[in-house]
Amino acid sequence: MKSTHASDLRGREDGELKRQIAENISRLTALSFQKVTGHLENSAQIRTLKRDIARIKTVLHEREIATTK
Repeated sequence: MKSTHASDLRGREDGELKRQIAENISRLTALSFQKVTGHLENSAQIRTLKRDIARIKTVLHEREIATTK
């Protein structure tokens, strides 16, 4: 799984970013279940997804701050 860069995320619309957060959360849930059952091959995927979600939330928060000023 390849990590996304914040500069790539800034070029996307809010709706697309929110959809991507939802997808990543569902993938994270699936990976967590795989980890518990012992079927997860690459545990680094969990960390990557968490960081991607954080990056997206950061970009959305930056936009929210910019619109309130």
